[in-house]
Amino acid sequence: MKYYISQTIVELIDGRLTGREVVLTRADAKVDKDSARLQNVKLFKSKLQALGIENLHVNKYDKKRYNKLVREQNKYRKEVKLTVADIAEMTKQAVESDLLAKDCDD
Repeated sequence: MKYYISQTIVELIDGRLTGREVVLTRADAKVDKDSARLQNVKLFKSKLQALGIENLHVNKYDKKRYNKLVREQNKYRKEVKLTVADIAEMTKQAVESDLLAKDCDD
């Protein structure tokens, strides 16, 4: 049987309480054949808790649930690429802040 470690994150965003679950370890044993066994996963969970990471859970591998969690957390990792308009706006703000800084020195 395979197991994995997940963390529950609870946040207060704009006055609303939101929660999400993040997968921290893989549920397969690509590197070490015994890495997904319950005994080893529990040992690693205790090491993570000793580091100060809270709200950890050991979960039994269910393909449907595990893949759903991984897809959901990938949404938070997507990066927004800068456009030329974004760079122009940042340049404009930098120039305005330099002008304001020069006025304050006088």
